[in-house]
Amino acid sequence: MNAEPSPWFLGGATRGGRRLRLFCLPFAGGNASAYTQWQAAIDPAIEVVPVQLPGHGGRIREAPLQAMDDMAQGLADAMVRRLDLPYAVFGHSMGALLAFEALRRLRERGALMPAALFVSARRAPHLPPSRPPLHVLSDAELVGELRALNGTPDVVLADRELLDLLLPVIRADLKAVETYRFREAQAFDFPIHAFGGARDSIDEEDLRAWSRYSTSGFSLRMYAGDHFYLNDHRMSLLRALESLCRVTHRETHGEVLS
Repeated sequence: MNAEPSPWFLGGATRGGRRLRLFCLPFAGGNASAYTQWQAAIDPAIEVVPVQLPGHGGRIREAPLQAMDDMAQGLADAMVRRLDLPYAVFGHSMGALLAFEALRRLRERGALMPAALFVSARRAPHLPPSRPPLHVLSDAELVGELRALNGTPDVVLADRELLDLLLPVIRADLKAVETYRFREAQAFDFPIHAFGGARDSIDEEDLRAWSRYSTSGFSLRMYAGDHFYLNDHRMSLLRALESLCRVTHRETHGEVLS
């Protein structure tokens, strides 16, 4: 059965041989293109599905969402129609929080749960903010913060016309994260695996706190690098994701992934 097309996801119909779908959720201000090269580099049994939020990338004409609840509800509504394969979810930074909230909504609907959740460079949802809000900064101040995070190319930060398009989207994402209010809920019954950069402000303790949300196991892997460590360690990260997907698929479905 082919998955239904949706503006929320890049990629066409599922090709034969895919055994597990990996939804990949972007960081604040990022878009699905951050994950488009993953498919060619990962186990072909895994279908990489980059998530595209309203206002991002090819959806630039849509208004960006400014509340995490709206993001999570919209994503859950789209995902529930694309759960014809076993799946896992990877979220980097804002994407980790969005994955957590979308999966809570899918569980409330009785939908198929993932084989695993992969969270990257994001404090656990219950932890308080570690810095003042960025979405209220001036353009110049916000650009300075983006430059410090090292996730936006300098050529983009130096292009005023491009920044005029991107900054409202980045502000909307940051507002969604910075106005998020955590609501307690029971732990998931699938494993959570956390990843981070050793030089990031999100430290091991912040990441290890995700363990409270799984009754089925937790692991933590740290890489050399900052908040965007995955740019320099993409292949190592993909090998780790492959390995963890194989283990969870075998344990859940009693068969080898590939």
